[in-house]
Amino acid sequence: MVRKIGPLVFITACLAVCLVPSLGMIAKPTTQPVGNEQSLDLPRAMEEDGVFNANILSDLGKYFEQHFAFRPDIITADAVIQSSIFGVSNLDSVVAGTDGWLYYASTLDDYQGRNALSKEQIDGIVHNLALVQQRTEEHGAQFLFAVAPNKNTLYPEHMPSYYRVDESADRNRTLLNAALADSSVAYCNLFDVFEGHDETLYFSRDSHWNNKGALLAYHAVLSELEKPHDDYADVRVEEREDFVGDLNKMMYPSIGHPELNYYYGAEGAYQYVTETASVEEPFIRTENGDARDSLFMYRDSFGNLLLPFFASAFGDAIFSKSFPVMLDISLGQYQPDDVVFVIAERNIGWFLTQPPIMRAPIVEAESIDLVTTKSFDLTVKMSENSPLYLEVTGLVDEELGEGSSPVYLYVRDDEGYGTLYECYDFLTDQREDAFIAYLDAGDYEDLSTLSISVVVRDSAGFKAVGSNTVNIERNCDDKNYEY
Repeated sequence: MVRKIGPLVFITACLAVCLVPSLGMIAKPTTQPVGNEQSLDLPRAMEEDGVFNANILSDLGKYFEQHFAFRPDIITADAVIQSSIFGVSNLDSVVAGTDGWLYYASTLDDYQGRNALSKEQIDGIVHNLALVQQRTEEHGAQFLFAVAPNKNTLYPEHMPSYYRVDESADRNRTLLNAALADSSVAYCNLFDVFEGHDETLYFSRDSHWNNKGALLAYHAVLSELEKPHDDYADVRVEEREDFVGDLNKMMYPSIGHPELNYYYGAEGAYQYVTETASVEEPFIRTENGDARDSLFMYRDSFGNLLLPFFASAFGDAIFSKSFPVMLDISLGQYQPDDVVFVIAERNIGWFLTQPPIMRAPIVEAESIDLVTTKSFDLTVKMSENSPLYLEVTGLVDEELGEGSSPVYLYVRDDEGYGTLYECYDFLTDQREDAFIAYLDAGDYEDLSTLSISVVVRDSAGFKAVGSNTVNIERNCDDKNYEY
C-alpha cells in the first residue's frame, strides 16, 4: 500500500505545483510586463465590428504567458539557475556574460561578424543620409549623425567564449565609418571617442551607456556642431547606486541589482513642455529659458540618458523616437536650428529599411534621354505612414546595379509635364535591394495612374533605363483627405 501511495503523492504534488501559475491568477495575477514587453489586455471573443475573433485561443495563450501568477519570481529563479550553474541565459533576447555582465542578443551579428550589409548597401545608407542632410540644410538647420556603439563592441571581454567571432569579417560599423569619412555627411564618430577611454562607460546589466558615457557623447556631438555648451567639468558629481538596467529587468525581473550611476545636475536646468512621465516616451519637448537655439533629435533608447544634457543646452528641444522619422513635417512644424540623429550600432540598417519620410528631392536637368523600350516593374501606393505621400518603389535590376548612380524617377503629370526626383536606396523585407521615392500626394491627387521613367546618370547625362504607366493604389477614403 505504501508503494502505491508514494507515486500518487508525488504526482499530486507535481500537478499542484503546475496549477499554481494558472489558479494563482485568481488571487495574484502578474499585472506588469517584464522588461521591454508591451502589456497585453485580456482578449475578447468578439471584435469591435461584431466579428468573431478567430484567434481567441492563441490570444488567450499569449495573455496567460504574460499574466500567470508569480511570473517574475519564476523567470528570475530560472535565470539564476541557468546563468550561475550553466553560464547561459534563459531568454533568447539576453546574453549572459561573465562576471554578471549581460548583453543584448540583437548585437550578436555585429559582434560575431555575421550578416553584415554589403558595401553597396552601406553606400546606400550614406546616400540616404546625404539626402536628409540636404533637406535639413534647405530648412536652414544644421545636421549631424552619430552612432552609439554596441556594448560588446567596446567591452567584449565579458562575452561568453562559446560565441565564435570572425575577426576578418566585415562589420556594418567599419564599412559605415569608412563610407562616411569619404562623404559630405556631417558625422560624429563615437567609436573613436569611446575607444579612447580606458574607463568603463556602460552599465554591466544594461545595454546602454551610463550617465558618464552619455556626457561624453553629448560633449562630442555639441563640439562637432561647434555649439557652446556646459561640459560639467566644474560641477560636483553625485554618485548613486540606483540604476536598474533593462537587461536585468528582462532576465531577473524580481531582483533589482542597482548599479552605480553619476549625476551632474543637468536635470534641474530645463522644464518639460509635454506631459512627460518618463524619458522612454516617444515624443518629448523641453524648454530652458537660460539657453538659446532649438533642437530636433531623433534618438532610440540610447537617447534616454542623453536627454537631460541636450535639454539643458537648448532653449527649445524636441526628442522623438517615432520611426520612420516624419522629416518634412518635423522641419516645417518645429523649424529647429539643429537636427541630430543618434542611433545604436545595431540599428544602422534602419536608414535603409525605413528612411525618413520626406518628399523626394527634385533634380534640375537640362535634358534627359527618355528613349527606352524596357518596361520597368514599379509600385505606386499611398504611404501607410502618411496620406500626404505616394510611395513609388521598384527593385534594383542588373542594369541599375552595374553603376554607382542614384536612381531617379521622371514622373509626368496629367498635362504631360515631367518632374525628376532622386530616390532613396531601400532594402525590402525580403532583403532585396530596391529604391523608393515619396511624392507629394497633393500633386497627383486627381490621377489614377502615373507615367514614370526610371532614370540613371552617367558621364553623358541622364538617361532612362525603363518606363511604365502604373496604377495608383489608394485607400478608399483617400479622396476625403485634405492635402
